[in-house]
Amino acid sequence: MAIVIGANFGYTVLAAAGIALQCFITGLSVVGARKKYNVAYPDNGGGRFADKLSDADWVAFNNIKRVSDNYSEQVGSVLAMLLAAGMFQPKIAAGFGAVYMLGRSVYGRAYVAKGAGARVYGAPLMGISFMGLIITAAYNAALVTVFA
Repeated sequence: MAIVIGANFGYTVLAAAGIALQCFITGLSVVGARKKYNVAYPDNGGGRFADKLSDADWVAFNNIKRVSDNYSEQVGSVLAMLLAAGMFQPKIAAGFGAVYMLGRSVYGRAYVAKGAGARVYGAPLMGISFMGLIITAAYNAALVTVFA
């Protein structure tokens, strides 16, 4: 069975572009936090500049930084599975991508506002959608290879 990328793959590409843009914007929030809290490069929140922050400001800066770092840590795997799943089921993959973006938004806002414990509000949406992408990609790949 050949894989034919049809017009519906555009939905997958739009979801991937949305995730990439959201990740970029999340990174920009760190730029704003660096200016607000006067934490210059290369300090990542644990260096000489951050040592001068009050405890509350240190936590606030590091919450913003951690949200960005967490996104950067996951975005490669999420995009790979999104595009792989989208080759077989583009609308389903795009739906999972949209749910991932929603979860990521809830996760980031809650983490920044209330601290690390609040990440539980968005993390389940991210996890379920990511697992959905993995299962969709693996199942369909198996159908065209192992079970063909």
